[in-house]
Amino acid sequence: EYSEYKMIIEGASRLEAPSFDRQKIFDGIKEKTPAKKEVKAKRLIPNWVYGAAAAIVLFLGYMFMFNETNYTAGFGQKIAFNLPDDSEVQLNSGSKVSFDPGSWADDRSLTLDGEAFFKVKKGATFTVNTKEGKVTVLGTQFTVNSRNGLYQVKCYEGKVSVSVDGKEAMLELGDAVLLQDGSLKKQQFEAESPEWLSGETRFNNIPILQVVEEIERQYGVTILGKKNLNSDTFTGRFTHNDLDQTLKTVFVAMEIPYTFDGNTSVSILK
Repeated sequence: EYSEYKMIIEGASRLEAPSFDRQKIFDGIKEKTPAKKEVKAKRLIPNWVYGAAAAIVLFLGYMFMFNETNYTAGFGQKIAFNLPDDSEVQLNSGSKVSFDPGSWADDRSLTLDGEAFFKVKKGATFTVNTKEGKVTVLGTQFTVNSRNGLYQVKCYEGKVSVSVDGKEAMLELGDAVLLQDGSLKKQQFEAESPEWLSGETRFNNIPILQVVEEIERQYGVTILGKKNLNSDTFTGRFTHNDLDQTLKTVFVAMEIPYTFDGNTSVSILK
């Protein structure tokens, strides 16, 4: 048995252990191992930030598209201003003008509620829009009075085109047009400029209720009982600096009884 063990030992001593390349083995393992994906961290932005940004964009867009300019003359006031093209506007008491300055170069148009005198620079079409109708000019001087059922246009220079519900009238110097009972009625006048610019208002066959409302606007007063007035018309004038005299001029001439406390309280008794 000893001889057999000896032979085994001698044979084993002649065997060589296989060599191992550690780097090669490591590289093989690395190739077979799935690579981990690199995950980048993201900064989360709250939804309200996007909402606020959208609201700001919409607001700025609205302001850009609807950047309307308004001028208002209160009761007992008159104001004057220039439009973007240097056309001149004078507003009578209780009147308002609005327009978009951003589009003025392409569209010379405005909206009027009340009465105004215009000196229009020559150029593209100039349009005054009112509830009752539309006035179109190129370069001229004219007035438009549009309020509470009254619609009157006067031409002081050049030519003026007036359009109301499909009905049209062309005015020249000294021509006026008044909307009555759905029709445009032409009139003539001689004034070189609107009387109200110099503190006086004239009427030619105007319903008495509209005359009384003009007194309220010019003096900043409220006249009680005016709704009881009949449909009579008034032709005449009154000044803007003496309420007592104005009441006498209108009410006495029209045989309308009234009371006046000497200050701002006026009542019609009929």
